[in-house]
Amino acid sequence: MKFCKNILAVSIASAAIFGGCSSDSHIAGNSAETGSPELAGIFLLDNGKPAAFARVHCVPSDFDAASGELPAAYTTETDSTGYYSLDSIPAGTYAVETFHEESGKRFLVQNVSITEDDSIAVSDTLRAPGSVEIAFNSLIEDGTSAVVTIPGTTILRKVIVHGQKAIIDSLPTDTLGLRIYIENDTLDYGDVFVKSDTTVQTLINYPHIEYTFVAPLALPEGKDTLSSFVSDIPLALRLTAGNSDIDTLARLQGRWEVVRISKEGKRSKKLPIVNSVFDAKEAIFWVSVDSLNVSDSLELSFNNALESGYAHDVFPTNRSYSLVYHFDSETDIKDDAEKGYFHGSLSATETGTETVENRNADGVLGTSITLDATTSIIATNSAKADSTRKVNLSFDGKQFCFSLWVNLETLKQQTIFEKNDEYALRYNPDQGFVVEFYATDTVSYKQTWASGTKGIEAGKWTFIAFSKHSIPQTNYFINGTKIEAEETRSDWDGNREFADFKIGGFNGKIDELMLGSAFRDDSWTRLTYLNQKPENSWPKLSARK
Repeated sequence: MKFCKNILAVSIASAAIFGGCSSDSHIAGNSAETGSPELAGIFLLDNGKPAAFARVHCVPSDFDAASGELPAAYTTETDSTGYYSLDSIPAGTYAVETFHEESGKRFLVQNVSITEDDSIAVSDTLRAPGSVEIAFNSLIEDGTSAVVTIPGTTILRKVIVHGQKAIIDSLPTDTLGLRIYIENDTLDYGDVFVKSDTTVQTLINYPHIEYTFVAPLALPEGKDTLSSFVSDIPLALRLTAGNSDIDTLARLQGRWEVVRISKEGKRSKKLPIVNSVFDAKEAIFWVSVDSLNVSDSLELSFNNALESGYAHDVFPTNRSYSLVYHFDSETDIKDDAEKGYFHGSLSATETGTETVENRNADGVLGTSITLDATTSIIATNSAKADSTRKVNLSFDGKQFCFSLWVNLETLKQQTIFEKNDEYALRYNPDQGFVVEFYATDTVSYKQTWASGTKGIEAGKWTFIAFSKHSIPQTNYFINGTKIEAEETRSDWDGNREFADFKIGGFNGKIDELMLGSAFRDDSWTRLTYLNQKPENSWPKLSARK
């Protein structure tokens, strides 16, 4: 078959290789008079000088440098003008590969088709090579050796893994497919675009790792069944050394997902999930459970072949979450979950100046923060309602709720949180935890509800949850016990000086503060308590066998 296509006129000399055709590509062909295929051309350096005495390989597409050496018949060298020629090459598909040792510059073109009686001209400019940095998405030990080849070329690189990474250097500019021989495995990874004088980073999912954990939603023995339907409730799922190889999991990259599985085996859509803690000791995943049925289970799964990603609507504002502090961000307290309207700052009480003092402590979930008379946490920009925000921290005339855990050093008179002339939570030695709410309707007054002191101990974690409905109705819990607290009213002149929401005025620790504009019923509150308990929490994850 005779044809003429795409001849690059690199110079008068290259044009003279095969007469009769020219264009602006680097591959061209015409009829070979010898009766067998020929490959020839001229290579230049990027400064315009000939690529003299450069090695040229015509490599069959099925060749792998790890399997042996390329036969000498497929290799030649350019002369002083950059010209090369190879004849008697069998028909087939090849890569033309060139390396100029003196300059270190390279060239590669793949998928060159040579048919019987054809002559092909491949001429081009050599460029500076690039590199690929491989990041292994697994626990590859430092010092592990690997061999990397580019199938269909003579390229072979021996590399050593350090910090789960390896560098493959001196690669020609092109889109390359990598073949990696490591730990008795062979990995094929395609379409890595190598750029001249650039190190391209790419992630290799080796080995493929999947984990699955299951948490039955059946309530702990002795606990009442749900008294109402519960939907879109945030639950914390814990991975620790007791139910997983947490040290290994903390070093993996990939995606965590959660679904709900009914007793019939029906799987829900993927549920919103986000993690607040992930270290070598524990991982805490917050999941928004769409519909909580005690006969169902939650399935938490990991796949390192998927890119990591989390949803950020586990505590959505449309479910009346206004502020969520996990206190898991060390000296930076700015961890208002979801919308992040009210980032918190740790401040000196007397001066109001921000401090970066590390006050981390063990919490009920992850870490908590320790406060004393000298420090407080201010929720920035929370003093007044802003119509541009979906939520605010002012609840006058609306539904109001909060839950938190607190560990008080002593049981003296102290304030846990307050928003000046709007609401507060304080501790009174005679009354226990006292909720204050300043109301302005037809008249102005202050409402208070006291928990009593039963079950409250210094130096131990206490769960406090309170909800106030506009109808009116209240729901008050200390730990897992519902408190029948009577409302007390006192006069208030209605004058209000707006101030930011502030946590502080006590000696002790605080964790998992949630504030919102909803009425949380008995079921929701009890489930929150059971889920967040520092010991014997519910539901419990176990590895699927």
